[in-house]
Amino acid sequence: MTTKEWYSPGEVYFDHQTALWIIQNLGILRAGRWPPESSNYIDILTKKLGRHLAYFEIPIQYAAEIELRMEKAGLDGLILLAIECWGETEASLANYLTIPDWSINRRKRRALAYVASGAAARWKDTKKRSGMTYREFKMTWGRRRVSRKAIY
Repeated sequence: MTTKEWYSPGEVYFDHQTALWIIQNLGILRAGRWPPESSNYIDILTKKLGRHLAYFEIPIQYAAEIELRMEKAGLDGLILLAIECWGETEASLANYLTIPDWSINRRKRRALAYVASGAAARWKDTKKRSGMTYREFKMTWGRRRVSRKAIY
């Protein structure tokens, strides 16, 4: 799978690639600007939503959504943020937190899987069904992958 270097606001679906791209550009999005494309394209940040938005609303909304999802992931979300946004290495985080390198990598991948789950049912907290917490997600994350392999 190839990764794109830039996404327009209409291309963001909170899958692995776009969520990772948003995390890497979180500082720019928090400031209310959309990261510029490497070409001369200028995005005016309009979506066909039938309503008018200020230029800074869309970037801030995406940043807030990703931050909320990472906060729900707790320490694993902070590890993901430190590696992808702040540029920390897995080895330095392992030294800071006194845990093995492989654990840092696993926690980062698990937090990204939780954050980049699109509009999955785990984010919908309704009267009939409560949303899935990160703790519940951690308990099912590895098992789901193994059970699918066993079925096929």
